[in-house]
Amino acid sequence: MAQETEQAGAEQALRDGQEALSQGRVERAAEALTSAESRFRQLGQMERAGDARLALAEAQRQNGALDQAQASYERAISYYKDAGAPSREANATLALGHVERQRGKIDAAWQQYYLALRLFEKVGDILGEASASLAMGHIERLRGRYPRAAEYYARARASYAQVSDGVGEADAARGQGEMLASASDHAAAREALDHALALYQTARDRYGEVDTLNSLGRLDLEEGEIERAAARFGEAIGVAGPVEYDLGAADGTLGLAEVSLRAGRLDQALSSAVKAGETYANARAALGGADVNRALGEINLRRGQLSQATNLFERAMRAYQTLKAQPPYLRAALGAAEANRRRATPRKAEGLFEEARTLAQEVTQPTLEAEAILGLGRIARARGLSEQASSYLEQAERRFKAQGRTALAAHATIERARLALTQGQLDNAADLISKALRLVHKQGDGGERGPEALAHAVWSAVSVARGQLDSARAHAHEALAHAEVEGDEQARIEATLAAAEVELMAENLQAAVNLFNRAATLAQAREAIVADALASVGLGRVLLRRGLWEEAAASFQDALSRLRAAEDVAGQTLAALSLGEARRNLNDRDAARAAFTEATRHARAGDNPLLEAEALGGEARLLLGSGEMEAATSRYGQALELVERVGGSVADIGDRATFYDSYAALYAEAVFALAREQASERATGLATSYAARATKAGCATAAQRLREYARSIPTSGKDLAPERQSENKVVVALLDAARKALTR
Repeated sequence: MAQETEQAGAEQALRDGQEALSQGRVERAAEALTSAESRFRQLGQMERAGDARLALAEAQRQNGALDQAQASYERAISYYKDAGAPSREANATLALGHVERQRGKIDAAWQQYYLALRLFEKVGDILGEASASLAMGHIERLRGRYPRAAEYYARARASYAQVSDGVGEADAARGQGEMLASASDHAAAREALDHALALYQTARDRYGEVDTLNSLGRLDLEEGEIERAAARFGEAIGVAGPVEYDLGAADGTLGLAEVSLRAGRLDQALSSAVKAGETYANARAALGGADVNRALGEINLRRGQLSQATNLFERAMRAYQTLKAQPPYLRAALGAAEANRRRATPRKAEGLFEEARTLAQEVTQPTLEAEAILGLGRIARARGLSEQASSYLEQAERRFKAQGRTALAAHATIERARLALTQGQLDNAADLISKALRLVHKQGDGGERGPEALAHAVWSAVSVARGQLDSARAHAHEALAHAEVEGDEQARIEATLAAAEVELMAENLQAAVNLFNRAATLAQAREAIVADALASVGLGRVLLRRGLWEEAAASFQDALSRLRAAEDVAGQTLAALSLGEARRNLNDRDAARAAFTEATRHARAGDNPLLEAEALGGEARLLLGSGEMEAATSRYGQALELVERVGGSVADIGDRATFYDSYAALYAEAVFALAREQASERATGLATSYAARATKAGCATAAQRLREYARSIPTSGKDLAPERQSENKVVVALLDAARKALTR
């Protein structure tokens, strides 16, 4: 009789605990269930003791006490083993796997799921097999092992269908859809997710509906359809509210953060990410917390807060590593690589891009692999490795287009345009920018913002190279306007530098100073080391025009050291040749010669014919000043050959003539050098050749420069030897003849 009473008491305690648990009274449930377990153990009923401990584990899990829940599940499993209850043991083992996964212990979770699957197979529990297979599919997807994940999802889906479990089938279809989306099979992914959504809605499973809406939103983001994604995430949050599904709402909120980021609404992105992070932290959801850090890293990267972005990406990477979450780790690694590239630490960036590229190949992430290739291409371009850069950038563009990522494809195309500009392929550069803008506009109003600002900034630089200053100014202003809309600080800095360059070329020196100073302020605030150095070079070039040689030289020397550390070859070239000009005007011939030589070497290595021409022209000017006529004319000849190589690649006659107008001074100097050498036919021939290439304005500029040279040459005076008077008269006559050739 006493045993029956004890049995009844144990059963009642178990019921009380289960009822309290269903009502959310976790502490009361734990008290009753602990009592029930103790009583069943005393009665020797280990299976029932396991039931009580299993229910207690669930109460602890709901209360967020995951370590205690793990211990309780393990004790329940032990009871079931002692009782010889494999079916109950399988369910407890499956639940333990869920807790391990929630704790971020992915390997431990996989082991528990595998054990559960074997136990379910042993007892012929098809529904249990489906649940374990589904869980293993999730783990393998997280690891980036898509073929294995596909097998488990397919098995789970078939098993759920066999027992007519619509919700289970929906779970498997959703997992399958998310896996297919990760593998970039978007059409199949959408089909699976739509099927899952229909099943959840039929079963009125709001939790599953929320998760699927979020998955569809992420798929829309992958396809660049940000407005459609926003609608999905908003719908998910709306459905999650009435059923108090906080984690589902947090997933939707984090999705909206990504939408805002791509739309250039950085304040909204930050607010949404922080809000989602609070929910994940309260739920101790390790994966969600890592996702938030990665998203915050992307936001700070766009805002130009590079140190903070790097720290956030690295924090996310550590969490993903612990979770064995390969694709998310890959995304964070790419963010860290880009942050380091922008902070002018190219070697660290290169290592991260290489790691990301290898991992992307392993886990079949073609879009992310293309992002890594784009990063490597940018680094190679900055280093002056044009052939390698071209290969990388073309690969990236091709892969982005294949994945339907038009905004990213536009980024790759813009980088190709930068490379073409460096190589003096001006028509090709302009064509590539037009192509990039077509890709941007192809996205439509529902697509992600950018990179229209960067496209116009590069187009401005192309127009400067062509000598089209009005067009260059218009594109620089377009770039500034779009950067504001896109919320892209890097584009804002580049656009400001482009505008400054236009005003410098137009000799609007005060406007150039203001813009270079603004660019420097922006660059310093955004840790953009290369841009800051280029702004210093720009200000130094203004000082050159104002005759402040010492101040200019100091500015160039400082910038040059920073550009060397950043491995930016074009920047080093510009700084070195500008330093040469400053040293030449200070009559420091040796230092000037060394600087021009360095500039020529960098320009040649970086396949930059126009900067090489400038460097050779600077050295020729130095040689001309010291009376080394033969060497000077040789350098001028080399410089003009490079200019004409670039000019010859411009197909439009009008554009080509405008391009040559920019080099009126260089041609005039070369004619002057030939006249000083008394090479009459070559001097007149060069003037005639230039007249055939340039516009009337360009010829007038060159002619005016020759007139100034002629006036500077003395042809009489008691201090001038007769022989020198005769020589100088010949030079003046040659200059007059060349000037007439220019004005015909």
